[in-house]
Amino acid sequence: MQAAFYALLAIVPWVGVTLLIRFLVKMEGWPVGLVGTLSRVVTVPLLGAWILSTGAGWRRLRPRGVGAWLLLMGAVSIAINLLWFAALKWTTATNAAMLFRFDLVFVLLIGAALGLERIGLAQLALVPVMLVGLGLLVEVQKFDLGGHLAGDAMVVVAALGLAVNAFVIRRIMWAMDENSVALYNHTMSMMGFAALAAAGSEFGLAGDLLAAAWVPVVALGVVSAVGLPLYYVALRRMDVWKLRMFLLLTPVIAAAVEWPLWGIRLSALQCLGGAIILACLAALIHIESRETRKDRMA
Repeated sequence: MQAAFYALLAIVPWVGVTLLIRFLVKMEGWPVGLVGTLSRVVTVPLLGAWILSTGAGWRRLRPRGVGAWLLLMGAVSIAINLLWFAALKWTTATNAAMLFRFDLVFVLLIGAALGLERIGLAQLALVPVMLVGLGLLVEVQKFDLGGHLAGDAMVVVAALGLAVNAFVIRRIMWAMDENSVALYNHTMSMMGFAALAAAGSEFGLAGDLLAAAWVPVVALGVVSAVGLPLYYVALRRMDVWKLRMFLLLTPVIAAAVEWPLWGIRLSALQCLGGAIILACLAALIHIESRETRKDRMA
């Protein structure tokens, strides 16, 4: 149950990240590469200052034999960002939202194929039901099969990268703490966003962006500095597939917050989808709690 608590705790900042990105990119129309770069200009110093002021300080950043894994994590992280945001130019938002959640399927396949994780039949049965709920929530009926093959393929590859990186990060955390890994990840992903911004000639807009929306940019940087370490805390304590299932709650909470905040109302089918996801998570927590009690009694 402690692991479930950390997973639920990790969801809170990622809801904030989701809402802030939607506000800046979708409502204000600011380019993603620039927003990602500027927000990480806030995130990276915050994480660095925290590491410097606690424990062994900068000595915590020593690779400790996992330097190659850190480079792999950074390369995959950059590829995920570039593929994800480039795909939005080639496919619909609905296609992207739905296909990106294939990360859960990839996590299950990788974990089973490499013998890294085991999942019981009861938990496995919840996966397709949760994906149905997610499909209703993101309005899968608007999924467009025509003319989006390149963009859809980019999203699926990005989802695969997200699944791979989860296991890579688990390996890195055998030797390093969560905050240090988060600092490396944010620093390297900033390079990817900067490359995206440079390719789109976005840096000329930086002054206007900061003048008009510096508060949400700074807020995004602060929330990101909190969110990734919390995600890693949960990742250290529970199976990857289980954590990815918990994170399906993020769009449900984000949609619930958007209703009073921006007046974005959900349809009846979307509400049903959210309810299905909540019910499946409640069932997952119940199954895990029951199995924990059995283990203690054995």
